[in-house]
Amino acid sequence: MKKYLYLIPLIFFIACEEKAKPIVIISSNLERPISCMKLNSLIEDKKLLSHLEKLYTFDDSCTLTLTLSSKKDIVCNSTNNMMSKNMGKFPKSFVKLELREGMKLLYSYYVDLYSNVDEDDVEEGFERLKKDLLMSQ
Repeated sequence: MKKYLYLIPLIFFIACEEKAKPIVIISSNLERPISCMKLNSLIEDKKLLSHLEKLYTFDDSCTLTLTLSSKKDIVCNSTNNMMSKNMGKFPKSFVKLELREGMKLLYSYYVDLYSNVDEDDVEEGFERLKKDLLMSQ
């Protein structure tokens, strides 16, 4: 019985862990499923970019361009966000995937993260993109 008493605080701590919900925007003009994407390789974090390249075979001749954006170690010095930051709910990083045709935004996936972005976060976002755009509707 004593063993279970030690588990109760652990279960409470795990149950209170929140995972941010992504914001997904899909243009009504986008025909799904899409057949190809090319990758915009102008990103500072080459580690995340190379992980994304392992998840899909990108086609440089495609008119749809996927851009990965992320930021780590976000610090906000604004007094407006002081309460959120002190309560531990201020994001530490974000991941954004955008699919465009030219300048026209067709798809966007965005999520705030409470730890620094890593390959698993990028993979989770890309899996959602695949579910939304690459699989038959």
